[in-house]
Amino acid sequence: TIALIILVLMLASSAAYCAGNTDNHIANFASNSIIPFAVLGEASLLAFGGSRAKQEAMQGAKAMMATGATVQLLKHTVRERRPDSNSRDSFPSGHTALAFTTATLISDYHPKWEIPAYGAAALIGWSRVELREHRWRDVIAGALLGHFVARQFTKQHFAITPGGVEFQTSW
Repeated sequence: TIALIILVLMLASSAAYCAGNTDNHIANFASNSIIPFAVLGEASLLAFGGSRAKQEAMQGAKAMMATGATVQLLKHTVRERRPDSNSRDSFPSGHTALAFTTATLISDYHPKWEIPAYGAAALIGWSRVELREHRWRDVIAGALLGHFVARQFTKQHFAITPGGVEFQTSW
């Protein structure tokens, strides 16, 4: 119930922020929902994971950290200009990458939630283009990156060990 209360508070604050911000309230709301979506995703792994809940949540946290690090590396390497400013950190979309990481984690561990999870992630990706924060190529790259990284952790191809990152080749 604590996770639900936190989610409701985050969504309410996001909605309040969006109310006076721009003309497209739906896009603003979706774009600002990435943090609640990621928190809800991790909370669902803990709440519904059964005996494997802790392992699923840990793999999820590792996947989100790996996605975030990869996004930042690409942003600083590619230096694509954003459509709405001269800022050179457009490619790939970090919001979309984390949304698709979360959706992949949820759907791989709890397949019955696949459609709503990917639907929410797609809505977040759409909002980034609608708000002119990104181009479609940034969003598509973020979606593919988030899905790929999360899949490596849910299928346990990557393992973070005390010695570093280990790649397991047993597919």
